[in-house]
Amino acid sequence: MKKLLKKRQLILVTLVLALGAAVFVNWYYSRPAVEADARTQPPAQATVSQGEEHLGDSLYVHNPYGSSAGEYFAGAKLRRGAAHDEAKEILGAVITDSKADAKAVADAGKALQALSNAIKLEADCESLIIAKTGSECLVTIGGDNVEAVLGGPPIDGAMAMQIKEILLGKTGFSPEQVSIVELKG
Repeated sequence: MKKLLKKRQLILVTLVLALGAAVFVNWYYSRPAVEADARTQPPAQATVSQGEEHLGDSLYVHNPYGSSAGEYFAGAKLRRGAAHDEAKEILGAVITDSKADAKAVADAGKALQALSNAIKLEADCESLIIAKTGSECLVTIGGDNVEAVLGGPPIDGAMAMQIKEILLGKTGFSPEQVSIVELKG
């Protein structure tokens, strides 16, 4: 029994280290281009005068819906991911606790499975909604409801029906449990 526990701990430590390495590599290669340019070019060439435009610079791209929508979705997805991670950590601690009774472990296992299913459904719904509407979206699934927040162009009746069909079909909730929110910029 102790060998099995030590193997699990070794696997857990290995996975945590691999995840840390992946996060570092992702951060290293996705740093803003301005920082990379500042490190590779002399300071006189790294700055751009105000009248000079470079094709593809995000500073010059026209976004009629404002950058606040992108910031909202990035922040909301980050907070949702942190909440999911915290819930997984707590449930995992209950499952691996040797002092926990069998009922608590079984309940935590069911809750962890439900959380995993909700995370997958959220990602699937978001992907389908983005593919259908071309709008940025955030889907959150609570215990007994699902909510979709959409940014971008105003939602018309046909688009709302498509989104509702996606959410109803994927989650199995009733129409009363589904809500669609339009992000106001």
